[in-house]
Amino acid sequence: MLRFSLALVLGCAVLHAVATADASAQAAGNELAACLDPSTTILAGGDVSDKQLATAQSACARMKQTTQDEKLLMRINAAASTLATEAKRRSKP
Repeated sequence: MLRFSLALVLGCAVLHAVATADASAQAAGNELAACLDPSTTILAGGDVSDKQLATAQSACARMKQTTQDEKLLMRINAAASTLATEAKRRSKP
């Protein structure tokens, strides 16, 4: 009976860890999309609202701080540059 209880507790702990890791990965994916998608839209000649632009810039800044992958960091930096250029263009009278 003790072994069964221990197995049940360990099984629940593993499931909780997997669910937490999946949620973190999904949140990171959403954050990455929030950074890259508006930049892609701008480069394609599409329109992005001021609110979307500000949200994308914030997402890129957060991703820069947490990303270790060099290739991904290059993509984030390129998107951030595009977003900054667009923000600067909009701020000119």
